[in-house]
Amino acid sequence: MMKSENNAKRFRFNIDEHSQKSDDVLSSQRDRIRRKAQLLRAMTLEGIDQTEVILTYQDQLELRRLRTRVLVTGDDAIVLAQGTTLPIHCILDVEFID
Repeated sequence: MMKSENNAKRFRFNIDEHSQKSDDVLSSQRDRIRRKAQLLRAMTLEGIDQTEVILTYQDQLELRRLRTRVLVTGDDAIVLAQGTTLPIHCILDVEFID
């Protein structure tokens, strides 16, 4: 195995190893609608030019940030570029990278 592959595996973050909160991190319906619109936009832009976003989400212990591409947005979860899923209710913010 090459050195760069070792580094990539060492720094790879596996969402599946972390449990997410079961309650929605956003309290208002307006914020939830805004989040859903941002995720749909991220998915659309990914399909056009592979746009990456920074997701801020809450797991059981802390807030986390992850730079990724949103491939699919469903009713309850999203599928990320790495093939992992993330529940929508734990996503606090979607930041678009210029």
